[in-house]
Amino acid sequence: MEKKLINNLKLKILSVFIAFFVWLAVVNISNPDITATQIVSLDVINESVLTSSKKTYELLDDRSTVTVSYKVRTLDAGGVSPSDFRAYIDLADMYEPTGAVPVKIEVKNNRVDSVEAKPGVIRVRTEDLQEKPFELTPKYVGKAEEGYRQGSVSLSPSKIVVSGPQSLVGQISSVGIEIDLSGATEDLTGTRPIKCYDANGEEIALDERVTLSRTEADYDQSILKVKNLGLNFETEGRVAEGYRYTGIESSINSVEVVGLKSDLAGINSITIPKTELNMDGADSDHKVNIDLKQYLPDGVSLAGEESQITVTIKVEPLETKDIVLGADAVRQVGASSHYSYQFDRDQITVTIKGLAEDLDQLTEESLEAEVDVSDMQPGTHTAEVTFQLGAAYELVSCDPLQIIVHDRTEESKESMETESQAETEEESASASEQS
Repeated sequence: MEKKLINNLKLKILSVFIAFFVWLAVVNISNPDITATQIVSLDVINESVLTSSKKTYELLDDRSTVTVSYKVRTLDAGGVSPSDFRAYIDLADMYEPTGAVPVKIEVKNNRVDSVEAKPGVIRVRTEDLQEKPFELTPKYVGKAEEGYRQGSVSLSPSKIVVSGPQSLVGQISSVGIEIDLSGATEDLTGTRPIKCYDANGEEIALDERVTLSRTEADYDQSILKVKNLGLNFETEGRVAEGYRYTGIESSINSVEVVGLKSDLAGINSITIPKTELNMDGADSDHKVNIDLKQYLPDGVSLAGEESQITVTIKVEPLETKDIVLGADAVRQVGASSHYSYQFDRDQITVTIKGLAEDLDQLTEESLEAEVDVSDMQPGTHTAEVTFQLGAAYELVSCDPLQIIVHDRTEESKESMETESQAETEEESASASEQS
């Protein structure tokens, strides 16, 4: 086998060289045409034809390039590149009913001919151009440190204009920037990119045909201290006769407020003035709606949006109760050991006015009935019984007592004389019997 390969080796090599030179001679002599292609970027001209009419356009099939075919001499083929061609469509040539625009080719290399673009026609879809202004709004991510909350924010610019196809601009519900509050205890400043959001608050990836008048916005975000303040209520006026004011009920008893640390330092409560809570002539509960915003200190605002509270002035009717006390339950104040004191009756009736629940708790002992006898001399006296009722009760009536005061010395003398007389009479009777 090896012998066959090397047989006439010189002759075989010579034949190859001869064949090559023959081919080269033919090519150099004939230099035939060949068909070649290049991928060329597609330009669009005369866009002002649409923009002047407040319209925008879109190339269908996402067409950004075309294939350019051409003929060229074999020897020139290697010197042709995409840069030798310019492919473009002229929107002034658009056929309105179908949106078809022919592709035009400019040739920058005179070594090619029979130039043709594929596709030869580009379809263009037009749409009304919309310009819509939007207020910039902040979209917060994260939370401030416990005990702090975001306050007011300043954005620059405060509004922008969004331009683009009506169908795309119509998908935009809001425009704003994201501000990260994570762990914030101090005011925040910075610059953030402007984003567009749909009706669900989801960010929209903008089409290149949609433009914003500004792409970034500066922000100054205040961070406020949160504090819980109690509510104090002042009242004025008098309720109707036979009724008693029993207190205040409020829909809330405290409220969260926000403000600078310095503004909140000396504030622990909010006072609702008495002018709001007048109870003159009231004979039933009286409800009052109060706007807390009116009574907030300067620089302080409510943490929540709701500022209205309902306050009820509680008014209840008074009732009366009769209590019968034994005379021995009345303590004699200022009694002298030289005198004895006798009441004109064994029981006294006391009528007390108050709230029903308070009257139910009254007992003889709790009344602490007293009568002052310190200035009484022997004889008959009229005295008022006093009671330790407290503010919850009112004494309606209690008939005065008649007190008879006796001198214990005279009583003792009379008693001794009576006893002596009895003894004398007894002795006389005994002597008479003996005789």
